[in-house]
Amino acid sequence: MKSMGWKDSVELIGMAAIVASLFFVGEELRQSRDIALSERAGHMMLAEIEARRPIYEYPDIWARGNAGEELNPSEAVIYRTLIQDINSWGFFRRLSATAVDSQGAANAAGWDMAGFLYDNPGARREWEALRDKIRRHREPHVSGEYRSDYEEDVRANLEVLDRTYSP
Repeated sequence: MKSMGWKDSVELIGMAAIVASLFFVGEELRQSRDIALSERAGHMMLAEIEARRPIYEYPDIWARGNAGEELNPSEAVIYRTLIQDINSWGFFRRLSATAVDSQGAANAAGWDMAGFLYDNPGARREWEALRDKIRRHREPHVSGEYRSDYEEDVRANLEVLDRTYSP
């Protein structure tokens, strides 16, 4: 058997160093991803708290609106804005989950909104009106029919809830 010369030894050490550095880079990437996901979760929690903040300021309007009770014009504006904020939070929650390829979290966002709308008939009417307005404003400016995966998920989940729990 032929013994290794110093060149062969140096090449072998060099290759081992390259492999070790690749493992190190892979570990660094995994740690960076984990940190980013942790920060994302914290930001999502803060976004949820922030989305609910106006509800704390107008609890009577929120409760009466969700129940579908009559609101005066000023209260109706506040309630409509609260529903828009909750819709936006749900949309961006789903978008964020989709961006990091978390289908489970994206599905949860659609189910959470559908459950909220199912339990609150006034919110459901207001959400339907909001989504109709969004579609009416956007559809003329897109080729073909305007589509929103978020809206379609929520509507499909509402249909399931309606079939499951309606008498």
